[in-house]
Amino acid sequence: MISAMLTLGGISALGIAMLLWADRRYPEDRDSLPAIIDQLLPQTQCAQCGYGGCRPYAEAIAEGAPINLCPPGGEALIKQLSHQLNRPELPLSAEVPATVPKQIARIDESQCIGCTLCIPACPVDAIVGAQQFTHTIIESECTGCELCLPPCPVDCITLIPVAELDTAPLPPKPHAPCIRCGECELHCPKSLAPQMLLLQRDHETVALDWNLGACIECRWCDRVCPADIPLTDIFKWMKLEDQTRVTQDAEAQQALHRYERHEQRVASKRTEIKTRPKQSDASALLERIKAGPQ
Repeated sequence: MISAMLTLGGISALGIAMLLWADRRYPEDRDSLPAIIDQLLPQTQCAQCGYGGCRPYAEAIAEGAPINLCPPGGEALIKQLSHQLNRPELPLSAEVPATVPKQIARIDESQCIGCTLCIPACPVDAIVGAQQFTHTIIESECTGCELCLPPCPVDCITLIPVAELDTAPLPPKPHAPCIRCGECELHCPKSLAPQMLLLQRDHETVALDWNLGACIECRWCDRVCPADIPLTDIFKWMKLEDQTRVTQDAEAQQALHRYERHEQRVASKRTEIKTRPKQSDASALLERIKAGPQ
């Protein structure tokens, strides 16, 4: 019996070793086109595009698949992909669901029967629960992909839209166009270029390109601006937008890592099942062990 257990353990160890070797032998190329496209995708892993996740869709786009199949990304993503891949912009495909506001799943714990069918369906492991125990959603990890809805036999899962903060400020509008006089730059105590921050405010990299974070909001630029442009208020809004973008990117990367771990665990279980000997083979092995050396 001990020998049989050692044999089975050796087979499992061999399978794990082969997986580790393959991971080192064929590392992921972070600079490849699919990887670059994958970084642009929202990482909701919702499969609404018709592919199993954001990475499979990125690989398909790299091979020529349409760039307008992602509802969570919407028009903004289509523009990014169009610019990155030099492809024409297209409206969101009619074959996929319409873009909806960000949402998260909620489980009605009074109706949950603890069947665990929703747990393997979640691509980012945002559901916690066990057999015959009430489940719950880790809201900070949920991407609102809706994949947990179909498996639930009692329909106790609902999607709640994540409302935008009512206090979020609107971007201030200049009273007059910038005349590029350079007075704001001459008087800035941090040697910044306020006029360039203003003119480039719609670019995603403006905060990095023109050192927005160094602004101390002293309002000297407001005082010397001949066009009375509320530069400081505009810069405050830009900082908030930049921080929101950074937070969204971090959440997307976290969701991506959870999805990758989920897929690795599923693949590991499949490999374990494939390498496990059949019952007949195990029985024959035990009989030979019992019979001893011939």
